[in-house]
Amino acid sequence: MNRQNSSATQWPFSRRRMLQLLGGAAALPLTGGLTACGGAPGAATKGSADAGAVEFVYLGDVNHRKQFEQLFAQFNEQHPEIELRATAKSGSWAEFAYAVATQIAGGRPPDIVQIATEGQRLFSSKGVLEPLDEFIENDRSYVDEYYDDIHENLRLWTQRYGSPDENTYYIPGGYNPIVQFCNTELLEKAGVDLPEEGWSWDDLMSAGKKVKAQGAYLMTVQHNYWHDVLPWLTNNGTSSLDESWTTSLMNSPEAIEAGEMARALVAEGYAPEPGGSYDPPTLMQRGELAAFHDGAFGIVNVDRVGMTDKTKVVFFPNNGVHGSPVGWDAWDITRESPNKQDAWTFIKFLMSVEGSSFFAETGGTIVPARRSVATSDAFLGNAPEGSIKLVEVLDVATPVPSPDRGPEIQHIVEEGWLQVISGYADARTQFNKTHDKIGPLL
Repeated sequence: MNRQNSSATQWPFSRRRMLQLLGGAAALPLTGGLTACGGAPGAATKGSADAGAVEFVYLGDVNHRKQFEQLFAQFNEQHPEIELRATAKSGSWAEFAYAVATQIAGGRPPDIVQIATEGQRLFSSKGVLEPLDEFIENDRSYVDEYYDDIHENLRLWTQRYGSPDENTYYIPGGYNPIVQFCNTELLEKAGVDLPEEGWSWDDLMSAGKKVKAQGAYLMTVQHNYWHDVLPWLTNNGTSSLDESWTTSLMNSPEAIEAGEMARALVAEGYAPEPGGSYDPPTLMQRGELAAFHDGAFGIVNVDRVGMTDKTKVVFFPNNGVHGSPVGWDAWDITRESPNKQDAWTFIKFLMSVEGSSFFAETGGTIVPARRSVATSDAFLGNAPEGSIKLVEVLDVATPVPSPDRGPEIQHIVEEGWLQVISGYADARTQFNKTHDKIGPLL
């Protein structure tokens, strides 16, 4: 899963227009390969008159397509009769939802849409997805074996946040939490101890002072929602929204305290000024940064700069409560797909050990859903010491809040957080404003 960790999400179109497209797509005439009222699971196969290649739509670019094509080649060794096609759509999750909705409304429904946490509730609530319950029941032992090998939270969260009714619309896939990648060489030189469980906030400022004395920064402080804001909140026992995603928590004492802590690191010179353009792994390789935080992509990044053997992974700094934001991929079948059975066959392959191992073995940027794969050499073999924390942190992780108007809320939170960490506003005043802006969107 490619989590967005750069600029704030923007809305290039009206929300009403997007929801009209999503809502209207379900009412379009069904293709001839389906029976009336949506058709039974697997009503159309590749051999039917309307069926063709199974189209797999994902958020990404052409570089990701190359990996998918390799994955498809492995799948076709088992199922040469099923043709697969990967379609990339770029931009934010809001833009992705709009692009897919437009394609469905135009009478060209994809078969599978790989959807991360941010889009799952939106898609399932608009009637454009096929319930998977009958597929699951027909392959109960296969699915149960998969569920037994993934974290129970993934299944529970997918059902809780991804289904507007009692039906199952998604099979959960790989996930991404946040942990800290630490430069052991620089920390040793600075005389800083790195606890196995990561720094407490009480020890963080002391570590920053020692690292600064070496002419380096301790860590980065930025304003991306998943990557930078939510780790501070979840490691102080809160989030941007409550568990039901119906109430803002941005003016809670815990959120204010988290903002003040993040600002203190910048104010003391223990973190670079927010904004600007720099590459944390490169700064770490140069000895100018003691730590950066990331999901599984951090493994790729430390390898890119030749720092794997000099990096140790620990939990994000905490204030007595370990936590992490987490997002995960999910696989579905669109209601108007003419290739439902073939699409399900491919989803079963994605659930398999072979499918789950693919991205781990090819330098993927997500933690494999299967625990047996995530704890194997396929994922950890060439990773920094302590990378198992990416698996362990799921026990205390919190889903990225993703209500219907999530992208707008994300943008408001990011703007408010940036004001605080840049020193333009105090946390209490700013987060009260942020809270008030979020309220009407819920």
